[in-house]
Amino acid sequence: MDIAFLIPPLVSMTVGLYMALSIGQGVEIVAIAMGLTVAIILDVMAIGMRIYEEGISIIGYLSFMVRKTVKLDEIEWFAVRDGWLSCNAKLHFTLPAKACVYLKRRKGLDVSFSTTKPEEVKEVLTSLGVPRGA
Repeated sequence: MDIAFLIPPLVSMTVGLYMALSIGQGVEIVAIAMGLTVAIILDVMAIGMRIYEEGISIIGYLSFMVRKTVKLDEIEWFAVRDGWLSCNAKLHFTLPAKACVYLKRRKGLDVSFSTTKPEEVKEVLTSLGVPRGA
């Protein structure tokens, strides 16, 4: 995520907080709104992915909103596709990257996520016995 997109809302919230402080009203509401907004921005600006023997965990920077774990025995098959927008699962965790990984689940919503290391993800999931699909 380009940090330049964050400047206008952060400047606006800072001005709003200053104005609330100067008139002495609504400071708590503006401070809480600013804190929540900053927490959400921090959480979605970086997505991490870890593969364990039990499953795959996808987490945001703070794990505040972005958090999903898929157990390996729930995965029917997986596919690694070129381009970070080429997967269209119902749950799609994406930031600009080389590729995306699509996880077809036996039951529940399919999950996809973008990755900068598609070869490593493919190698690890294959070594853990997850079949490759479409």
